[in-house]
Amino acid sequence: MDFYTKLNANERLAGIGAVVLVIAWLVGVVVGYGVGVSTVGLIGAIIVLAIYFLKYSPGQTVTWPAPIPTIVLVVAAISALLVLLDVVQLLRFLDGIDWIVAIASVAGAALMVWGAWQEYQAMPKATPPTSGGPRV
Repeated sequence: MDFYTKLNANERLAGIGAVVLVIAWLVGVVVGYGVGVSTVGLIGAIIVLAIYFLKYSPGQTVTWPAPIPTIVLVVAAISALLVLLDVVQLLRFLDGIDWIVAIASVAGAALMVWGAWQEYQAMPKATPPTSGGPRV
């Protein structure tokens, strides 16, 4: 629970969406025989949770290739898009618990993207350099 308290509100929202997506995947595999689950969505959710874990782990010195909110937003958006495409593709095969899994997967992915988007918007933007550079 200490890890959860370190997250800010937007990161918590994205993290909750990722956890919902993982739980929906597990329910889909166990109860729904794998129908309506998106493994790519699961991988995206795990990546988002891993990024946040590495961000707040003591002693971690990861050199990120881009700002963390940008990386999380890209991973969450790709994951959500693929979850949505997977659910749309399987709509005709869904029945019973599979509907709940599909709805939970889409809702978790959407929540993950919304939290990542809010965190991206809250990220301080780089200011352009002032004029007055050397003239050639």
